[in-house]
Amino acid sequence: MSFHWGFGETILFEGWKTTDVGGIVGSMVGVILLGMIYEALKNYREYLNVSNAVHNPKETLSRNEAMFSVIHVVQTLLQGIQIIVGYFLMFIFMTYNTYLCIAVVAGSMLGYFLFSWKNSKCDISECCS
Repeated sequence: MSFHWGFGETILFEGWKTTDVGGIVGSMVGVILLGMIYEALKNYREYLNVSNAVHNPKETLSRNEAMFSVIHVVQTLLQGIQIIVGYFLMFIFMTYNTYLCIAVVAGSMLGYFLFSWKNSKCDISECCS
């Protein structure tokens, strides 16, 4: 395997094939959106953790109550979705199509830019408040 600049590619599924410039550009847009979704999920899960810690600091739940709480179930489902999206991005990168690899990185960067801006504007003591 080696990196290549071709336009003919099968991406993730047999039904997602590109054969020309338009197909690869459209796929790049889709991959960029997928990368942004990954970053959004990651940041939303972090937001839920921080929000739950801030709003319920004195609430002590038993082990079973904590495990089956709505917030933990939602976090678990979001974790599963994030893992699936992450593996999809990895598999897309593993096509070694340079256009798609650039799209994976660009989507991650754009998603970080849009969803992680709070992390860069505060010092370490403010980020979790």
